Amino acid sequence: MKLITDTGSIMSQERANELDIILLPLQVEVAGKNYRDYFELDSDEFIKMIEEVNPTSSQPAIGEVMNAYESVDEALHITMTKGLSATYDSALGVIESNNIKHIRLFNSKTLAGTEKYLVELAAKLLNVRPLDEIVARMEKCLTQCQSYLIPSDFGFLRRGGRLSPLAATLGGLIKLKPIVTQTEGSERLEKLGFGRTWNQAINQIVSKMIENGVDHRHKIYISHAQNMEAVEIALKTIKEKNANIEIEIMSLSPVMITQGGPGCMAIQYILKDIG
Repeated sequence: MKLITDTGSIMSQERANELDIILLPLQVEVAGKNYRDYFELDSDEFIKMIEEVNPTSSQPAIGEVMNAYESVDEALHITMTKGLSATYDSALGVIESNNIKHIRLFNSKTLAGTEKYLVELAAKLLNVRPLDEIVARMEKCLTQCQSYLIPSDFGFLRRGGRLSPLAATLGGLIKLKPIVTQTEGSERLEKLGFGRTWNQAINQIVSKMIENGVDHRHKIYISHAQNMEAVEIALKTIKEKNANIEIEIMSLSPVMITQGGPGCMAIQYILKDIG
């Protein structure tokens, strides 16, 4: 049994190799040229490239998905959330059109750090626990999982078409720092609020997490696009509320930066697996 995932999990090639995972790169286009996320372009280089041009992103190439499926006898394929990416639907189309039986497809209903959590959990359990149990444990983690994004440029999200119609009308307030979150079903992004400063925006997110019961039972991911100043504010604010909570800090991939822009930051939480 093999594990397949995509770079929507912001998992590096090195980490994927360490866990024996087949990693499918999402794609990003800059000035008419297509790049394989992480494989052909790193985040620092990407940020410099998009100073004057607007990038776009897309799912892994169908050919790479088919090659991955043909290379394994049996596999669990964990994709980034349906709705915010065509990755799941494209993989499902490959499976159905080719009557593939040896691939178990799983919509992670999330992305970035919390998708990475599910992938690493599955990698730990693969070949030692039944596949149905692995899926059930991932589903349990997802019962308490949410993502918050503070984009540097609201236009990045609007151009990507991932905002609800209501949120998309709020671009005129861009002088404020908008906060967006996944809607119920995790297939769209919706406005949570605005802050005049990073402190105000982050405090709104942390207050919402406390309201949702986030504590030591959860793991928090803080992911950013070259914005350690905001990361330090988030880290301090969260630790002041719960010093014992587990936090992992990560850099966003080029495809993730395409959605929020240079300087954006995401704060996510997920219920930890306890077996």
